[in-house]
Amino acid sequence: MFELANRRSSMRIKDSILMVVGAWVFACSAVGQCGRTDDPGSKLSPPEFKTLEELLPDEPTPELWIGFPAPELRLAHFSRGEPIHSFDPEQVYIVEMWATWCGPCVAAIPHLAALQEKHGDRVRVLSINIWEQEEGKARVELVDAFVAEHSEMKYAVAIEDGTSVVDTWMKPAGRNGIPAAFIVDGEGNIAWMGHPLAMDEPLDQLLNGGYNIEAVKQKKWLGHLTSVAYDQMLIAAHESDTVRLLEVCKTLVYDAYAESAQPLNAISWRLLEYEDSTPGLLRVAYDAAEKACELTEWQDWAILDTYALASFKSGDHTTAVKWQSRAIELAPDAIKDQLRPQLERYLEVK
Repeated sequence: MFELANRRSSMRIKDSILMVVGAWVFACSAVGQCGRTDDPGSKLSPPEFKTLEELLPDEPTPELWIGFPAPELRLAHFSRGEPIHSFDPEQVYIVEMWATWCGPCVAAIPHLAALQEKHGDRVRVLSINIWEQEEGKARVELVDAFVAEHSEMKYAVAIEDGTSVVDTWMKPAGRNGIPAAFIVDGEGNIAWMGHPLAMDEPLDQLLNGGYNIEAVKQKKWLGHLTSVAYDQMLIAAHESDTVRLLEVCKTLVYDAYAESAQPLNAISWRLLEYEDSTPGLLRVAYDAAEKACELTEWQDWAILDTYALASFKSGDHTTAVKWQSRAIELAPDAIKDQLRPQLERYLEVK
């Protein structure tokens, strides 16, 4: 699935802030909703929203998915380890894709080595080099030299034949980043896919019993739908499709990311910067920021900064001042001066 980055501190508020006056703002003022409240009963119920599966009922399953047979291996060269050209019955494999220029790939090497050492003959690790600019002999020399410098790579390391692994593994599985790992079970089927640093638990369960592949499939499917929905949010914002943007954001905020603070904060900030700040979008942005604050126990300065802006745009200037002040208190010294102009803006209209 896709990955969400935290809103960077350099993203600042536009000089001209659009104040929205609408039905939702009036309702918030009437019930005291726009500020933080310790009484959950006083909060407005969330608006109607679709679940991920309701939002994307026709989303097709990727061509390569959990439970599907693992594609064949077409490898041009092995830089280390006993060559693996096919999957033996009753043998579990970790197939990982990497590149020499990829920092996270290099960082994952010790973990892969530890898994190989821990599980011994029960698991065979195969690390396949992809996405290099060099081709042919130059690529072989590049990878061989890299492997020679990394003696900790105590597992099989290979180079794909042309772009065969990208074409038959990565693209069909919808994997757009590396490192990417696949667990192949003893029947030659894909049992799991994701980041190599996240596969310890499913690997242990697969080897020792208790692995629920149907539950894993459902979890991964929802993750896939979340990634698709997030992409649709970006497209809707780019195309100024406010109706679709609101529909997708409600699903992300109240369903997919309901318990994930950083994605909620990122979505809230994006909506608050969106030029068409309709009451519906503002409501979702406010709820996302407030929930993110709750999940981080009101201690994350960047999220408080977002919540202050959401409160300000909702007409609750007192709450905006309160939490922008707190954001400045919690922020690193290098960031404090970037947050103060916003506090001054809020104070001007308090």
